[in-house]
Amino acid sequence: MDYQPNKIAYVTGASSGIGEALVSKLLEEGYYVIGLSRSTISLERNFEHHAIDLSNIDAVQKFEFKHSAPHVLLVNNAGCIGDIKPIGKNTNSGLLAVSNLNALAPQLLINTFLNTYLNKVEEGHILNISSGAGKYPIDSWAPYCASKASLDLFSKTVQEELNTRSYTNWFVHAIAPGVVDTPMQNEIRSSDPNEFKVLQKFIDLKKNGELSDPNSVAQKLYRVIESPQDFHNVVISVRDFS
Repeated sequence: MDYQPNKIAYVTGASSGIGEALVSKLLEEGYYVIGLSRSTISLERNFEHHAIDLSNIDAVQKFEFKHSAPHVLLVNNAGCIGDIKPIGKNTNSGLLAVSNLNALAPQLLINTFLNTYLNKVEEGHILNISSGAGKYPIDSWAPYCASKASLDLFSKTVQEELNTRSYTNWFVHAIAPGVVDTPMQNEIRSSDPNEFKVLQKFIDLKKNGELSDPNSVAQKLYRVIESPQDFHNVVISVRDFS
């Protein structure tokens, strides 16, 4: 780092989709950004990349938040849909992979993030990318739905703990971004219609141009990052303020 930034952001899943778009937005807004992903990315200024498989819990436990700034942000964006099959046809290893990446890795990162920065910064913010799938069941998405429901309640509990201890300078949000045109949607559309009974709905969303653009979603997410105190509910959707 060749200068001392006022604002630092750690973003998981930074190499594509919402993560990539949000990295660009944060850089535009003057953040120094640390991107965490398996795929290597290289940007010219105010960015560094850490190659890490966030489904590897041992690797996540070893990760350290080494930078300092008055304002710190953690965005848990990395996630996977897993095998799109009804329970009973999934592999146990597949179930573990979804839970590790979508639920357990964010919990570990949040724990380390708070351990590193609590009482040491002017403002801290944790933004978890959730999903509407965490609020209602979707055919053949049981592991994904459960992992996002877990992320929502974990987020609410962490904010409650911070409030109880009067950390008025810390904020936690779990935000459902809507249905976004990302690589995950490609996976969903290529699934087996015999295993995924609502496949046609997702094919039609793409066909009819109803998928949100990642850059427009990043713009909306930044509204929460910019003024976290204005968003009083922990679990929200970009549709609530679009």
